[in-house]
Amino acid sequence: MTQELANRKLLACRKCRRLSNQFERLRDSHPDYWNKPVAGSGADSCSLMIIGLAPGMHGANRSGVPFVGDSSGDLLSEVLKASGLAGRVKITNAVKCLPIKNLPSSREVKNCSRFLIREIEAHQLNTSPVLLLLGGVAHRATIRALGGKQSDYPFAHGAIHVMDEVTLVDSYHCSRYNTQTGRLTYQMFLDVVTAAGNMAYP
Repeated sequence: MTQELANRKLLACRKCRRLSNQFERLRDSHPDYWNKPVAGSGADSCSLMIIGLAPGMHGANRSGVPFVGDSSGDLLSEVLKASGLAGRVKITNAVKCLPIKNLPSSREVKNCSRFLIREIEAHQLNTSPVLLLLGGVAHRATIRALGGKQSDYPFAHGAIHVMDEVTLVDSYHCSRYNTQTGRLTYQMFLDVVTAAGNMAYP
């Protein structure tokens, strides 16, 4: 399946009724926002793919591009530039639609897995595929997409796992909450992104 066809299928998806209904409401209240499923950005040929949670209301749901338009995206962009990885990564989310209250249900994560699986399969064609997983939801969704057992691959910031010749690197999500509470500092995030980049581009 080509990327163009995959994106068309994504935009046509209505599997999660409450998220589709939310988009209908948002098109009235925020007509200048994207308000549709958000496809990944960047080339499949990139050896490093970054997987986040889901589009943010005033970030990807506004811009239509993952991690563009909010503080999470600003921090990620800054760290990618500092680590020399800007333009060398594919960026996507485990859930493609804006979740209600920023928390997708387990069913919504599962419904989106077919799109994530397609992205990971395309990424696995690279010689040194590395996935940087931002947060527990992205971690669990990716383990599930790869057919792994969750208990065999526990989430922890900085943890490294190998599944089917794909290297997984865990990080706390670069959300405003995590940075404001000090759970994730700039240096912590820079270190884990740099480490993932070094594995993807040895």
